[in-house]
Amino acid sequence: MSRYLEEAAQILRKASATIEAEAARYGEHRNYMEARTKIAREFATLAAIDKGLLPADITRDILDTLTRQPV
Repeated sequence: MSRYLEEAAQILRKASATIEAEAARYGEHRNYMEARTKIAREFATLAAIDKGLLPADITRDILDTLTRQPV
């Protein structure tokens, strides 16, 4: 993993730890699932980039753009 990807992953780990600490402190009655899902999505993006793949959200944007263009 490149230095930039590792730094991004470290930031995501810190954000994840903060969310989990808040969930433990305030209880699960607050909705932390959305934040957890966003972090998981960002880790998946980093994993795709690390493997040399185009991340799913970027692929979706490209396909949407291509299918909307007149031929």
